[in-house]
Amino acid sequence: MRKIGYFDNEKREYIIENMYPRRPLKNHLWNEGLIIDLDQFGNGLSKACINKEFRPLINDYRLVYVRDNENGEIYDINRNFAKKDFTLFRSRVGLGYHTIESAYKGLAVSMTILVPETGFVELHRVTLKNETDARKNLSVYTYVSPNINISQNQAYTRARYDEQYMGLYYAHKAHKLQQEYRDVFYYSDTPADAWALSKDDFLGVYGDFALPDSLTKASLPCNFATFEPYYIGALQFNIVLEPQEEREFYFAVGTVRQEEEAKALATKYIGKTAFHKELKKQKEKSEEHICTAFIETEDEYLNTMANIWLKRQMSLGKTWGRVYGKGFRDVLQDITGFVSLDKPLARERILYTLKHQFINGNAIRMFDPILDYPYQDMPAWIAPTLLAYLKESGDFSILNEEVGYYDDERKESVFMHVKRGMDYLFSTQGEHGLSLWGGGDWNDSIDSAGLQMKGESVWLSVATMNCSRDYIEILENAPIDNAAELIADTKAKREKLKASIMKYGMENGRFIYGINDWGERVGSEECKEGKFFLNPQTWATMSDFLTLEEKQRVMDLVESRLKCDYGYMLQDTPYLTPDPHLGRLTYFEPGVYENGSVYNHGVMFKIVADCCIGRGDNAWNTLKMNRYDNPQNPNSGVEPYAISNMYFGPSAIHKKGFAPQSWITGSAGWMYRAIIEFLLGVKPDFDGLKLVPCLPTSWNGAKITRIFREVKYSIEFIPGEENRLIVDDKEISGNIVPLFEKGSEHSVVYYYAR
Repeated sequence: MRKIGYFDNEKREYIIENMYPRRPLKNHLWNEGLIIDLDQFGNGLSKACINKEFRPLINDYRLVYVRDNENGEIYDINRNFAKKDFTLFRSRVGLGYHTIESAYKGLAVSMTILVPETGFVELHRVTLKNETDARKNLSVYTYVSPNINISQNQAYTRARYDEQYMGLYYAHKAHKLQQEYRDVFYYSDTPADAWALSKDDFLGVYGDFALPDSLTKASLPCNFATFEPYYIGALQFNIVLEPQEEREFYFAVGTVRQEEEAKALATKYIGKTAFHKELKKQKEKSEEHICTAFIETEDEYLNTMANIWLKRQMSLGKTWGRVYGKGFRDVLQDITGFVSLDKPLARERILYTLKHQFINGNAIRMFDPILDYPYQDMPAWIAPTLLAYLKESGDFSILNEEVGYYDDERKESVFMHVKRGMDYLFSTQGEHGLSLWGGGDWNDSIDSAGLQMKGESVWLSVATMNCSRDYIEILENAPIDNAAELIADTKAKREKLKASIMKYGMENGRFIYGINDWGERVGSEECKEGKFFLNPQTWATMSDFLTLEEKQRVMDLVESRLKCDYGYMLQDTPYLTPDPHLGRLTYFEPGVYENGSVYNHGVMFKIVADCCIGRGDNAWNTLKMNRYDNPQNPNSGVEPYAISNMYFGPSAIHKKGFAPQSWITGSAGWMYRAIIEFLLGVKPDFDGLKLVPCLPTSWNGAKITRIFREVKYSIEFIPGEENRLIVDDKEISGNIVPLFEKGSEHSVVYYYAR
């Protein structure tokens, strides 16, 4: 495996040294309104979400060119289109920022990209240092590709240079356009010597990015622009650098409703002081997350991911869902992992997400932007998320918070939202007493099996059992007036559902996936394809309605039927024949997406299930198979610092083991919980921290520092003959570390029997 780079844990960075890895390596920068999808060169789409609609800001490139005015040589410092022989190339993936560094013929140049705490704006810093003993006479060009013609009509736009704010302004005065944020600015802290506003003016009509025509001339053309199909922003700065001299330039690019807003943002954000203030905010916020749970195990990579990078990826999910939209189930799952890192923010996200629940108890599949398709599993994620929040925070007041519905003007308490969701799950059942499939469940791609509202999902039935278990736990601990009555009613419904699952969902000691609208059993041995699915087995193992022996038998089948060199396939066998009775899953090529890939979200469920039955070795081996440095899958392309959506499965006709779609997955939150709450077994509870370690037998213990309810617990796990809990040098019974006074610190030793 060709080396990609290395972790610098002290600086909280991953340093990419390979300029051309197998695929572009991604990083994301964001605030509440704007997100950037970057590659190792600093290029990629940025977009704002405004009134539940995306408004692209930059289409692709952020470039810095240099021309040596002594010899005429021209090159770009980050993308390196001409493939110059750089003496240095590094891409620093930071927590909330991204820096590209390069050096060529004694000139060191860096570009840092940052999204500030608020605003539809991104900030850039460009530094140049003359590392030689000779003076350098240079022209420096910065380039961005702003998205201007959002109405798709070229006649609405006028672009010009703004001398007062030392940059470019693009006014898009479209007719009958609902989007208010039409204009774009690209301002600097330094007056430009020249500029260009159109692609033709910069590249030339038939030019290219390796050597733009305008850079061969003394000056950019400085033409105003209108009726352009593709606007650009290029600024030229002519500078002289003395030996060892360094220069800095600061920029902001953003979208606004009117020019006055652009001027206000320029005043607020452009310049060294403002840039470093925002950079400091990003670092401090990330450091708070890192300190909340900090592990020390025998595996340094596991430590790095759990302590730093999984938290960053979860943070993306709780704010931006899967980037292309905020899925109801997706955001709730990420909150469940993220809640320990920022309880107030988790609370706010829960309340915002519940606004997208229907009055009948179900919810919209995706919001910001809207995707309304009749998936049926949305309520199954509400109670588990609320339970995680309540245990972490002890804040029962959230249950009384009034929240509206997506399709109804009335407001009701959060508890009523939970109850309506639970009622929906129990009331939407088919003739076999199983949960109706509708347009799909967690597996979005089985989207046609239940549209007639006859088909039933075994997975969703199991998920309903797990959700109702958590619902009962909320009722048992929260101050709910009629809790006893609700608990009795829920338990009775659970017994009926359990009987239906065992009668119609189980087959030869394992679970099918469901029964479709036509009465066909999905995920059964009688099927020609798709005979065995991962998720029904793992979720049943995570449940409380099977015996340990039944769970072990189910997971034995998972090991024998779904394991490959780099994880566990979502199902066996893949579909080769399209089946309109199931949906788009069967139209996918084998080995990709849900059709037989190693779908990492499902793999994380499997790791949790392993720990639920005490199989720490299996859980640990699965984690190792899934990582970027698995020797059995050495060239997957996955970022070492992120979890991808999937690996192409063994049945794929091309790119077996390839890892596309990094970051946009619920795998990160589940992997984080799998490590902290299941492998190490540090579980928040109403009365304290419950310790249920499931460490691999090859480990000689582990440590974790955990901030819980504003108390610092330093916990050490030591293998022993029997389970024993020592808190502040005193042995106490059980396995729950009690709550202490806020601000206090306590040492904990837990001896666990192997």
